[in-house]
Amino acid sequence: MITVVDPVVEVVEGQEGQATGGASRAMADLTVDELLAAPPSPVRSPEFAERFPVPMEEYEQMKIGVREHSPEALAAEEEAEAQADEEAPAVPSEENPPEDEIVEGLAPAASASFEGISQTAFRPPDCTVAVGPAQVMAAVNVDLVGYDKSGLQTFRWANFTAMFNPVLPAGAQLFDPKLAYDHYAGRWIVCIAGRRANPQGSWILLGVSQTGDPAGPYWIWSTDATQNGSTATGNWSDYPMLGFDTQAIYVSTNQFAFGGGFAHAKLRIFNKAELYSGGVGGGHTIRWWDFWGMKNPDQSAAFSIQPCTHFQGAGGNPRAYLVNSLFPSGSSLTLWTLSNPLALWSGGTPTLTSTSVACRSYRLPPGAVQKDGGTTRIATNDTRLLNAVFQSAGRTQRLWTTHTSAYSWRGDTEARSVVQWYEIDVPSHAIAQQGAFGASGRHYFFPVIQTDVSRNTHVVFGRSAADEYGQFRQTGRLVTDPPNTLQGSALVEAGQSAYTGGRWGDYFGIARDPSDSRTVWSYGEYAGAGNTWRTRVNAAKY
Repeated sequence: MITVVDPVVEVVEGQEGQATGGASRAMADLTVDELLAAPPSPVRSPEFAERFPVPMEEYEQMKIGVREHSPEALAAEEEAEAQADEEAPAVPSEENPPEDEIVEGLAPAASASFEGISQTAFRPPDCTVAVGPAQVMAAVNVDLVGYDKSGLQTFRWANFTAMFNPVLPAGAQLFDPKLAYDHYAGRWIVCIAGRRANPQGSWILLGVSQTGDPAGPYWIWSTDATQNGSTATGNWSDYPMLGFDTQAIYVSTNQFAFGGGFAHAKLRIFNKAELYSGGVGGGHTIRWWDFWGMKNPDQSAAFSIQPCTHFQGAGGNPRAYLVNSLFPSGSSLTLWTLSNPLALWSGGTPTLTSTSVACRSYRLPPGAVQKDGGTTRIATNDTRLLNAVFQSAGRTQRLWTTHTSAYSWRGDTEARSVVQWYEIDVPSHAIAQQGAFGASGRHYFFPVIQTDVSRNTHVVFGRSAADEYGQFRQTGRLVTDPPNTLQGSALVEAGQSAYTGGRWGDYFGIARDPSDSRTVWSYGEYAGAGNTWRTRVNAAKY
């Protein structure tokens, strides 16, 4: 156990946002013109060139530099070694052995697997998934599709532009979708970012289902993302991150200046009760609270703060949790505690505090070598955390998160990207267990993590190598497995060709099944034939 001595830092920036009106929207509302409209354009304005806290030229040079094989340990001496992936033998997807018959060392057994959305005009696809009692909802840039749990498509929106059209400012381009199923309330949540170069504008668009039917009507809103609370700025929102708990929905974004660099991270809090009732009055008005300008305990600017999907008892006014890593490298994570999230709606002010959690070191991952790719590598992006889960079971309160890092395997010729994962004991602000997972000569990237009701862990990710196209894989660990270890990984779907046409990622999706809390669903990308991306929906359980 690592003892944390860093002080708690209180965030003082915060402000109520200006109230905004919404609308009701259902697939039956779509007009013929909307159904026949040309697909949204993937062309990106130079106004929106930044994705990292440093200029792109500097970032690209940093990414080339991290390929160099580094003989020094990446972590404290006693836990410097990464775990080598000892691949699990293939298990037929129809085989789903009982929990007491699981063989130690195998990845979780697949219980369902089917093709997801095929390639759109956008690269990367940005896979995201939500799972309800009977249906699975998957999205990419910029399509939204529903399936039953056998893989039969049950509905499809024309695109996100059509879904949000009644509240979408003219000329806004949508990107970076996120989905969630609120297991507390039985509602579906849809979030996507929007932006416009001329006149400049940026929005966080949010939709919630009016019932438990994901194909039914939604309440939809478009909230101004250029504003910090009610204060105007010259910034736009990138990379929305979605979380929720018993009382609120949390959307965190990275804010960049129009045509400029990184400004700060921002957190927007929405009241679930207000959203699920369709807002206030005939205009469906909602309010929100913003925090912005967050800094890590070392006073560096926070970047890509992940709100947790929470699994905890209902009732009361529980704290919410968020977490981020440092850019471009570090040996700590920042754990954020949000107290009284709905204070705005009771005449008060929510409080956000941060604590540094010491962990094994991490650094920018190198781009991933791929079969037949020549000098074109699969993008692995940076060290930002890619999702976060908080689970309170009895007196055990843990937060799981993961990202891509670099590791230099002994005897290898260069550094490789690996999956780095953490389980944080929240009350003590300390790492309970952690690990780096990969293999010499192979690159692992874009992991996401989820737990089941018994605190067994599921991890899915992409992988490629000089003899391997970009593929989709899974691993995990039973709560009784040796600490700091994952089981050998198993193939979900093999790649089919080199992927050289654009960015990979930027994230995969993962969700727990509310009707079977031992099953975890994931949604990821793999390389299709002819230099395309393809997606796969997968369910697995211990």
